Amino acid sequence: MKKYLINIGLLTAFTVLGLNVNAQDKAKADTTRVAGNEQGGDRNVMLNAASANAGPRNVNIGLPASVGGTTVLENDLPVVYFFWPEMPYKSWRMDAMTNGVKLLDLGQTAINIGDVGFSVGTYNNMGTDKFSGNVGINSNHFGLLNGTANISGPLTKRGLKFSLGAFVNYDPGTYKVNKNNIDRYYNDQTQLYKAALTQDYKFLGGSGSISAFYKYANSKSMTMQQYAPYKYHLDGSVSEIDGFKIGSDSYLAGQKFNVRDAKTGAIVERDAIDDYGSESHTFDLIGKNTLDNGLKLNYIVRYHTAKSGMYLPIMTGITKTEQTFIDANGNERTAYLQGVMALASKKTPITSLTSLFEVGKKSGKHEWKIGLNQWLYNIDKFTTEGVIYNQTVEANPQVVPYDLENGTYLNEYHNGTENKTAIFLTDKWDIADVLTLNLGARFEYQSLRGDYINKNDILEGIPYLSNKKTKINKDWFNKAFMVSGVYKMTKNFGLLGEATYNEQAGHLENYSAGNEPNLKKSKIPGAGIGVFYNHPLFSVVSKATYIKRDEYRSTVNFTSSQGTVSRPTVSYDIETIGWTTDVVATPFKNFNLHLLLTLQAPKYKNYSGTVNFEGETPVDYNFNDNTVTGVSKVLIEIDPSYQWKDLRIWASARYFSKEYANLTNSLYFKGRWETFAGANYSLGKNLEFSATVVNLLNQRGAQGTISGADLYTSEEAEKMEGAILSGTYIRPFTVEFGMKYRF
Repeated sequence: MKKYLINIGLLTAFTVLGLNVNAQDKAKADTTRVAGNEQGGDRNVMLNAASANAGPRNVNIGLPASVGGTTVLENDLPVVYFFWPEMPYKSWRMDAMTNGVKLLDLGQTAINIGDVGFSVGTYNNMGTDKFSGNVGINSNHFGLLNGTANISGPLTKRGLKFSLGAFVNYDPGTYKVNKNNIDRYYNDQTQLYKAALTQDYKFLGGSGSISAFYKYANSKSMTMQQYAPYKYHLDGSVSEIDGFKIGSDSYLAGQKFNVRDAKTGAIVERDAIDDYGSESHTFDLIGKNTLDNGLKLNYIVRYHTAKSGMYLPIMTGITKTEQTFIDANGNERTAYLQGVMALASKKTPITSLTSLFEVGKKSGKHEWKIGLNQWLYNIDKFTTEGVIYNQTVEANPQVVPYDLENGTYLNEYHNGTENKTAIFLTDKWDIADVLTLNLGARFEYQSLRGDYINKNDILEGIPYLSNKKTKINKDWFNKAFMVSGVYKMTKNFGLLGEATYNEQAGHLENYSAGNEPNLKKSKIPGAGIGVFYNHPLFSVVSKATYIKRDEYRSTVNFTSSQGTVSRPTVSYDIETIGWTTDVVATPFKNFNLHLLLTLQAPKYKNYSGTVNFEGETPVDYNFNDNTVTGVSKVLIEIDPSYQWKDLRIWASARYFSKEYANLTNSLYFKGRWETFAGANYSLGKNLEFSATVVNLLNQRGAQGTISGADLYTSEEAEKMEGAILSGTYIRPFTVEFGMKYRF
């Protein structure tokens, strides 16, 4: 699957563990002591312009975001071991039982979980000493139905406490669908239920708690990306085609479609919502212990089981001229036609057993921690059944009829077990009053055991899953290191710097396309150096950064000039240099202003090869030194807020400069703003009302990539003025409102 890119600017990696060099570092106080509570600022990470349901926005690090987006942790372990097919949002949401959020930077993420990029850690209310609760109701002007609730309190006088939570979301999306063939709540239908029991205890030499946590999640939806057709203009702007309003009209042809069953070989009808949802159960056992000498002994063991599916329609290319065809009613029609590759993965049994054990203590000038991860993941016969077809380019499009028996069908498969065993160490070392270092190292053993179907072994006339299986047997030793520090030259001014190194190996998913991917470890070195200045009215951090990642491995959907699609597995590198300045100002009482400027230059390296199209002439490509698609070189963020008595008014505006829309850099989207604004009003101590506007400027917000255009030359691009293309876009103007009651 093509690794589509969504990269949104936020803070870059200059947050230093435990150091107050940035006024944005804030902790939320809670008057009720909560078992297992750890909280930190989330830095507006949940303001997502791309989706209302997919979780936190992607944090810019100078590299393109993965398909899985920002890594999400729950109670210090990843929500899912691997995002495909179980994306994090299928078993996790921010709900009333979530009582803490923190953002982990590059170094923290690399050392603690062995991942690349920023990550978001969330914590559940595991029980409170006093009975309390909260209920939230949210909606928008499109008809969203969202509710969440949590109650918690003591069960005995001996430290036993409980917490119960629920989350329900029925989202009709933003565009009108044909209710005859698409469910009204096509965009998201999710239910989560949680329960926790915590027992506090004391023992000779210390105290602690043990918590048992359970979560049930059921989630299904029809869309992962929002597509729309539009007219493209050479200045990078887009305009709507006649009869289609971006964000309001549906570009989904239907909910049901046909595929070739991978097990039987028969042509069968599938339902995009009912057949590809996800249902999961999560059990956590959490222990926290503090000895009288200050030594901390903490652990969490998680058992997660799921049956998870995925439906993903990928748009390829649109015909350059109108085509004549016979529709399903036998009538002759003329229209532009859009190629669609619908990839559908059946509900796959997934099981994981993950754990974290930590020992740490503050000893003199050191605050050290030693941790152990043991993660075991099993995916049972992951299978993709896909089909390629054409649909009309219009609101509520129609599928162009095709010969079902001789249609173009796709299959993918992998199966097996992944294991990760890692030990990591961190230390905050106060060398002197003016100099602090943070050090970290991670050593991880990773193995893959399983099988896949090599496309060269596929035989005609038998079901896909009856073909010969090829064994997978891979082992790696991954390493990660970080060092960051602050040197306070004066009371208010100082230097800061960091260096990180991370290694990432492959996953079973890399074998799905039926190719031997020849997996090699990706090496990700990064560094940064800068200055900070703190003043009573403002704080500034300015920093130059560098990051590189080699051995990107992905399956790319290349489209030929004749409309043929080829899906080779490619390998390439990306290198980025950048400069970021972050300012937090409080010029007068109750007013806060955050400003962020990022300049960066992400480039492809070692990205060349040949694409073979069936029955056509091979096409050579060379993307070396081209700018990474979907990533802006200039990012600006402006976040003002003002508190007046019980009313808080806030806004957030993010600017993204020109983004290239294809790998040849022959097409691009002009700069755009993503805007948010809102107000929160507290009526007494317990009742709060909120209102939020998304896409305040109502920009069309075309972004990401242009379907089927990755091989366009400059000469071909010059002919694209007014051409009808399709691509993804941000959420349209949306008014959200909610109410929260605490008791």
